[in-house]
Amino acid sequence: MNKAIFLILIIISCIPCALAATATITLDSVIDTPDRTIVHDGWTYETTDIGIYRIDQSINVSVGVSGIKSSYISLIDKDKKPVWSQIIYYTEGHETLTVPASTAKTPGTYALTILYQGQVLAVKQVVIPEYDLSISSRARIESGETLHVVVDINRDGVPVTVNETVKVVLSQGSTSFEGVATPIGTGKYEASIKIPVIASGSFSLYCTVTTDRIILGRPEIIGAASYGTVDVVPSEAAPLASTSAATAQPPWKVYGLLAAVLLLVTAYLKRKRHEK
Repeated sequence: MNKAIFLILIIISCIPCALAATATITLDSVIDTPDRTIVHDGWTYETTDIGIYRIDQSINVSVGVSGIKSSYISLIDKDKKPVWSQIIYYTEGHETLTVPASTAKTPGTYALTILYQGQVLAVKQVVIPEYDLSISSRARIESGETLHVVVDINRDGVPVTVNETVKVVLSQGSTSFEGVATPIGTGKYEASIKIPVIASGSFSLYCTVTTDRIILGRPEIIGAASYGTVDVVPSEAAPLASTSAATAQPPWKVYGLLAAVLLLVTAYLKRKRHEK
């Protein structure tokens, strides 16, 4: 057999395996974000959260894989160099492992990737923060109101004012409302988020500190924290307006109904007079 044809057949035989291979990464410490995309090596990946770990913590990872028996999992730095890697052999398609966050060595945004035959199957954004953040906010707010959020920023236990961008985000699925926080004192920031009148339900509230560098197609995160959920409820006036709009009838229908009632009353009175 011609060598060129033999090589083509080998390549073609590998294509179905590569296309069938899929993988997911689940972390034990995350911040829920709006549904969005990140970019790694020119490829786009869907993501709904960010892994957040101090440099002295362990990154506990659960990997779900189908269509392959083994792959590489790596923690990639901003220069696209692996700072940690491990080959994983799968028997049931799932594996759990621990990545020492200290392998990152410096704060910043990293990519945790699963690689198979040169193809990246999954990417998870992992942040090793330079700053420690804490968030104060209301846990319940009415639609149409403004949510005021206070963020405390510390480095090594000392309040600091940063030169980077501090942003507060309220997210639900692909929907998000944002506010840039401004300093009101050393290490203390405040942001306001206007809640649209149509918003309702439980939202994830979190804050990030970002630089001008672009990592994974987005500004590099060097600090992040989650408040948890904020419940947005309809304002007291909204249900009344909604009910009124839903039950209101066009004027011609109202007038027609009144006319029909008057005709019935008139006919009834005439019949009574005739009976007398």
